[in-house]
Amino acid sequence: MLLSKEEREKAVQPDPQIVEYLKKNPPGERSRDPLVMRKVIEAMEKAALEKLGPIHGDFEEFIHDIEMRDGYVNSLKVIKPRHPTPGPLVVLAFGGGFAAGSKDQLTDEARTIAKVFEATVVNIDYRLTPENKFPTGQLDAWDSLKWIAENTTGSILNADPTKGFIMGGVSAGGAITAVLSRKFQEEKIAHPFTGQWLAVPTLLDDDIVPEKYKEYFISGEQNAKVTEVSKEERLKMRQMGGWDRKSDLGWAGNSTTPLSGQPRTYFQVDGQDTLRDDALIYEEMLKEAGVPTKIDFYPGCPHAHWMLMPGIEISDRARIDTIAGFAWLLGKSVSREEIAKVLKISS
Repeated sequence: MLLSKEEREKAVQPDPQIVEYLKKNPPGERSRDPLVMRKVIEAMEKAALEKLGPIHGDFEEFIHDIEMRDGYVNSLKVIKPRHPTPGPLVVLAFGGGFAAGSKDQLTDEARTIAKVFEATVVNIDYRLTPENKFPTGQLDAWDSLKWIAENTTGSILNADPTKGFIMGGVSAGGAITAVLSRKFQEEKIAHPFTGQWLAVPTLLDDDIVPEKYKEYFISGEQNAKVTEVSKEERLKMRQMGGWDRKSDLGWAGNSTTPLSGQPRTYFQVDGQDTLRDDALIYEEMLKEAGVPTKIDFYPGCPHAHWMLMPGIEISDRARIDTIAGFAWLLGKSVSREEIAKVLKISS
């Protein structure tokens, strides 16, 4: 989805709902320290879990530990229906600049997907930077997906990947999803992805974006001073994490595997985001390669606005869009009214 010059200019103008939200909830001074950001996100996750409360009795929610390639023990958060009929499998990866977040972050999305689609949903964990240098987190996700694919039909997950095997994530989680989806074209796992959800992901960089799209890759400069994920912060996160600019585990755009081999892909993109053009250009690249794509675009909204600015109409709309996007990925038909009811969003 390539924007005209006029559309790009409009995309960075703050949506009135965002302006009003920030008036009522001024962000204050932001720390550039990743450990401070980690504590903020931990507090947000804790508050969200408390608000959700215990899961409905028709579903199970539990932690399962698995071993990584270096012997480190990581954990998965599994949510699945109690009934014996296996459903589709969905794997979710959290965001937080690779330096913050946990498997608890997307619990609401996981429970909703499990309920609406009678799916098994697994929220993965991965080690964070700067303590764990690149590509530790990506390899953790890789090892988790390998284990999940190999154990899909067993008693722990009880899923049927022929009904759908979707991976997705927000921000860093979207980036990890995209690189693994490309990686698994050459490093096969037990069951291939049938779809992916990429929400405000990092996918490209100045020296990675194809020449024909360079004139459209301007959101890093255009949104350089926005509150969430500035260009400066994006660079600092990479430096602290020891990223390899040429690695195909760092950016999906570095992969040499054919884009035509990618599964159907659903994007959510914010207009007032430094990562905006990563997603818009990558979606165009996939589309040109013949991959079915779906995109929801939110002009005037900052990075992951629906997670950071809850309760306003444009955030509620995006939350409903997420589940509707999974319906598209799974080939299901679900009304927005039904989704809103499960998410407890009033019209």
